[in-house]
Amino acid sequence: MVIGDRCTQAKEIDLIRKIVIGVIAFIFGMGLGFYFEGYFRGIIQDVFRFSTSDRIQFVGKNILIFSDRTFEYIFGLALMIFSLANIGLKPKRILKNIMLFLLIFGISIIGISAIDGNIKVAECTACDNGIRKIHWNEINYGLIISISAIISIVPSLIRIIKRIKKPAYNIV
Repeated sequence: MVIGDRCTQAKEIDLIRKIVIGVIAFIFGMGLGFYFEGYFRGIIQDVFRFSTSDRIQFVGKNILIFSDRTFEYIFGLALMIFSLANIGLKPKRILKNIMLFLLIFGISIIGISAIDGNIKVAECTACDNGIRKIHWNEINYGLIISISAIISIVPSLIRIIKRIKKPAYNIV
């Protein structure tokens, strides 16, 4: 066995490890998205109410039969990118990255929901006393969560791109 073959085998094993970690993270992210869907919907509804000073009231029944599953795929993709960006880092750095991911995700959900809620109140022309009544499913929860997940994964994407574009000095 030649030394070059060992190097090639190590690269292949590293690539297989990254693929397996990515697939597991994607499936785990989809599961988290499915599990926390109701929690995210509640947060978004609370932000809609709070940011508009209760000028939005929800009417009808809050029935969740056919929800948008797009955000689950994007949430899985975001977790996969996040896990691939953190392969080989020290646990302290990974913890900082997790905190940054969650902070950006939370801020973006609150910000997008507040802007959307205030736009819905502002576009209402026939509201009673400035109070807009909307149905529970009139909010696009999947879009808000998906955009928040995409925004929160930007630092990890930058980390991956920097790692790919890193110049290799000793390669012949």
